[in-house]
Amino acid sequence: MPDAWFPASYDRTTKIISTMVCVLILGIAIISRNAVVGAVGLATILVSYGLSPRGYAIANRTITVKRLLKDIEISLEGAREIRAAGRDDLKGCFRLWGSGGLFGYYGLFRTSRLGNCTWYVTARHRPVILVTETKTILLSPDDVDGFLAAMRSEVPMLQQPATPTAIGPVSRTGMWIGLGVGAAVLTLVAAAMTYSPGPPKFTLSDDTLAIHDRFYAFTLHAADADVSGIRVIDVRRDPEWHITARTNGFSNAHYHSGWYRVASGAKVRMYRADATRLVLIPPAAAGAPLLLEAEDPDAFAAELRRRWGKP
Repeated sequence: MPDAWFPASYDRTTKIISTMVCVLILGIAIISRNAVVGAVGLATILVSYGLSPRGYAIANRTITVKRLLKDIEISLEGAREIRAAGRDDLKGCFRLWGSGGLFGYYGLFRTSRLGNCTWYVTARHRPVILVTETKTILLSPDDVDGFLAAMRSEVPMLQQPATPTAIGPVSRTGMWIGLGVGAAVLTLVAAAMTYSPGPPKFTLSDDTLAIHDRFYAFTLHAADADVSGIRVIDVRRDPEWHITARTNGFSNAHYHSGWYRVASGAKVRMYRADATRLVLIPPAAAGAPLLLEAEDPDAFAAELRRRWGKP
């Protein structure tokens, strides 16, 4: 029997989610001006698109899910039933692993009625359920009736249960609620990537240095600092102070705060915006050095040594 081919097109929600995510990833790459961020974002888009179902071919008692990266073959030997999904089949659905709208819905999902099931779906309003001896699979051909007829022609003994209540059009209210939540999440991510409060705010007294940071507020006591070692360093020009990794902090293209690791292997606290010349405050004993941006780092380092220096 020649191959029967059934394309699978995206529904409106998939198109909107995919467009929003691609625009966000592109925006983050441009704002961050970081080649690694851009490469990861581009790889995410390409891999997601490559794994998205393009359609389904039926031949030789096998369904082949056509994808750009790797086709998936599903044997119909031992298939128990094939039917259009009903309204109750997708209740209580949540994603365990895979894509939840970026170029389709594919991966491992779970619903209250079907349990764990594998999806190769591009449109939520027309899923077809295939039950085999080992798993439950959801597909979404554009021509559901033609697909079901081709399946039963390929496997004449395949049972058709009673027709369930049709899903019908996807609720616009539910769709817009989902898109609204997605937009809110994307907005928060975009806000984090563009957060730019300027140089860190701090208060210096004769006993303490209080750093007023939104994410990692910190107070350093004069007794805990090696005052004689306070100096100005350049995190770009001084090899041992090159920032190599963020271990627990907030960082984007305009502001950095929290814990970082430098080229020497030391773990440091750092608070800076765009400057590279920072005031280094070493610990008096065990502890981490502090790197802090100041408007005039040389004057601030001198003021620290004057205030905190012992007679």
